[in-house]
Amino acid sequence: MQNQNEWCELHKEKRHQPKYPSDDVVTFVFRNFTRGGTILDLGCGAGRHVKFLAEAGYNAYGCDYSSNGIIATKSLLDENSLNANLEVASVSDLPYSDNFFDGLICYGVLYYNSKEIIQKAADEIRRVLKPEAKAYVVVRNLNDYRYEKSIKQDRYQVIINESDSAKSAFKENGMPMYFFDKDEVKRLFYKFSKIEINRILKSHENDSFADDDYMITLVK
Repeated sequence: MQNQNEWCELHKEKRHQPKYPSDDVVTFVFRNFTRGGTILDLGCGAGRHVKFLAEAGYNAYGCDYSSNGIIATKSLLDENSLNANLEVASVSDLPYSDNFFDGLICYGVLYYNSKEIIQKAADEIRRVLKPEAKAYVVVRNLNDYRYEKSIKQDRYQVIINESDSAKSAFKENGMPMYFFDKDEVKRLFYKFSKIEINRILKSHENDSFADDDYMITLVK
């Protein structure tokens, strides 16, 4: 609930309303999802990937637990004369039927939740996907710069503790956050028939610190 309230406020700000999709999402979608398929952006934020899906000819769905994120998504779609099915919903309780989606993306979302919610989200992702459909999930791993200075509650669950206001993590200061290693990814998503784990590492300021994410491909 704390993070939900935080993001409801953050999504009011233009800084947290990006309009362009991530390159890796574009690549994954075009390689793995057939045009015209029904695709969910789980935790759609301000809507950049919902917009991309709708523009690219997919039957786009988006949900987020931030009502302001959904408002921003609808505004972005309206500006571009696009349509998508939008819902305010938690990752752990999706308002969709079993075996409904041809594909799913969940970009930078799960780590804002507790272990219990993430486990439920993993089950929900599997439930709403059609048999053999794929999901693309991006999470932060233990090598991400935010983890080092964080206040550890256990190995994976931490409180963000960033004193440098110039870093993006400063806006997340005080937030609970869940980080992953490969063993934890495999444990959470063990019900899927296939799990592939790759990395996105982006360093900053002469390689002095880095964002470090896992790109996870799941097959139901």
